Amino acid sequence: MAAGDGPGYFHIFGWLPARISIALLALLGMMNAVMVRVNLSVAIVAMVRWNTTAITHQVQVHCTATQHHNANASDLEGVSIGEDEDEGAEGNMTRSPALLDDSVMEGELDWDEVTQGFVLGAFFYGYCVTQIIGGRLSEVYGTRIVFGLSILAGGISAVLTPMAARMNYIILIIIRIIQGLFQGATIPCIFPLMVRWMPLQERSRFIAYVLFCNNLSITFTLPLCGLVINYLGWAAAFYVTGGLSLAWCALWFTFMYESPNQHPRISPEELQYIQEHLEENESQATPASHQATPPASVPWREMATSWPVWAILICDAGNSFGFSVYFSHIPTYIQNILGFSIKQNGVLSALPFLCRYLGAIISATVADMVMARGLLSVLSVRRVFSTIAMMGPAVNLLAVAHSGCDPSTAIALLCVGFFLNGFITTGLFANRVDITTNFCGTLTGLSNTCANVVSVIVPIVVGSLTQNQQTLGQWQKVFWMCVPVYALSEIFFLIFASASTQKWNYSNISKDTYEAEESTSEQEESFLSGVTDPNNDQNI
Repeated sequence: MAAGDGPGYFHIFGWLPARISIALLALLGMMNAVMVRVNLSVAIVAMVRWNTTAITHQVQVHCTATQHHNANASDLEGVSIGEDEDEGAEGNMTRSPALLDDSVMEGELDWDEVTQGFVLGAFFYGYCVTQIIGGRLSEVYGTRIVFGLSILAGGISAVLTPMAARMNYIILIIIRIIQGLFQGATIPCIFPLMVRWMPLQERSRFIAYVLFCNNLSITFTLPLCGLVINYLGWAAAFYVTGGLSLAWCALWFTFMYESPNQHPRISPEELQYIQEHLEENESQATPASHQATPPASVPWREMATSWPVWAILICDAGNSFGFSVYFSHIPTYIQNILGFSIKQNGVLSALPFLCRYLGAIISATVADMVMARGLLSVLSVRRVFSTIAMMGPAVNLLAVAHSGCDPSTAIALLCVGFFLNGFITTGLFANRVDITTNFCGTLTGLSNTCANVVSVIVPIVVGSLTQNQQTLGQWQKVFWMCVPVYALSEIFFLIFASASTQKWNYSNISKDTYEAEESTSEQEESFLSGVTDPNNDQNI
C-alpha cells in the first residue's frame, strides 16, 4: 500500500508519506546535534596558538624494513598524524608543522594542552548526566518539545562559542556543559517518537537512518568546518553550524506532530495504515495490552529485576567497549605500529563511518523485509543480527591483530568491522522498543549511560596495556581482550533477550494473565523460524 496518496495530501515533504517526512526531520535534527558537538574538535586547531617546537617529534615505526618493502627510516621522515593522537604515548608520531598553515600557527587563544582537554571534554560532563532524564521527559511531555529544545540549545551554544572563547575559557566550558545537559536527551527521546509513528516492520530502518546518521554527520561536518575556517575564519564555523540548527528548529516546531492523529495533513489512507499496524503489533506483543494503561511512574524495581532489561544493558556495554577500541584506538594502532596516519587522509578518515551507516541501512532493510514476510520471528531477527553485530567485529579484531604490518589491510579490516557493527541497529537497539513502549525513552537513557561509562573506562584499560610499550605484541593483547567482552555480552543477550512487551510496561495486567500470555508468545518465538509445532515432522 502506498500510504499518503489520498486527496489533499500535503506536508513539508509533499511527495512522501507523513511518517517519512517526520523521520527526515528527526534525521536532520540528529545531524545538527552531532554537528554542533564536533565543530569544536575541528575549529580548535585554528583557535589555539600552537607551540611548533613542542609538536615536532621524530617518527618511530615499529614494523620492520622488510614488512615495509625495504623502506628505511629516512623514507618515512615527515609522516605525521592528525590532531587527535594519543599524546601520552612516548615515541608516537605527531603532527608535522608543515601540515599546519599560518592561520593555525597564529591562533588567537593561548590555551595549553590541559585547558584544551577540559574545553573539549566539557560537553560530555553534561551529556552523560541527562540521558535517563531526557528519555523520561520525552515519555511524559513528548518528543517534539524535548528534542526541539535540545537542538535549540545546541544551536544557541554554537553561536555563543566564539564570544565565550575570547572572553574566558571557563565561560566556554560552562556553555559546553549546558549544551551537553540539553543534548543528552537527543537519542533517548527519539524512541518514544518511533513508538508513536512507526509500525514494527519499519522500526529497524527508522533507527538505522535516523539514529545512525551521526556517522553521516561526522563525514559531512569535518570538511564543512574545514572549508568555512579556511575562507571565513574559525568563528564562522560556529556561526554556520549554529545557524543551521536554529533554522532546523523553525521547521521542527512548525511541521512536527507527536502522533499521526494530531497531524493535520496526513492522508486518511496513511493514518489507517499506521493505526492498524500499531494496534496489530501491540496486540501480538501483549494480547491484553488494549485493556492496559501505562503506570504513572517509572517501575524502577521491576526494571531492575527484569532479565530482558539486563540483556540490553550488558550487550550495550559490551558493544560500547568493542566499538571504543575500533573508534578510538585502531587508528592509533595504525599510526603507531604501522607507520600510517588514517587521520591525515580525509577520505580514509570518513570511510569507516560511511561503512557503519551503510551496514545499518542494509541490515535494517533486510530485517524489516524478513519480519514483514513472516520468515523469522521478531526475537529471532534480534538474535541473528545482534550476533553478526557483536561476533563479526570480534573476529575482525583478531584479523587486525594478526594482519601484519600492511596499512591497507588494516584499514580494510577497520571498514569491515564498522560495517558489521552497523547491524546493531536491528538487534540490540530495536529490542528496546520490543520489551517496553511506555518506557523505551527511559530504558534507552539508562542503556546509553552504561555505554558512556564503559567508553570512559576503555582508554584507561588500553593505556595500561600499552603503557611505554607501543609494540605489536602489546596491541595484540588489546585486541584479544575485546573478544571475550564481545562474546560474553552477546551470549548473555541471546539467553535473556525477549521480544515480548514486559508486564511492568503496564499497570493493570494481572500476573496470571500476563504469564500465560507471555508463555504463549515465547512458544511462538523459536530461535529459528519454522519450529512452531514440535509434533509436526515437516517443521523439524
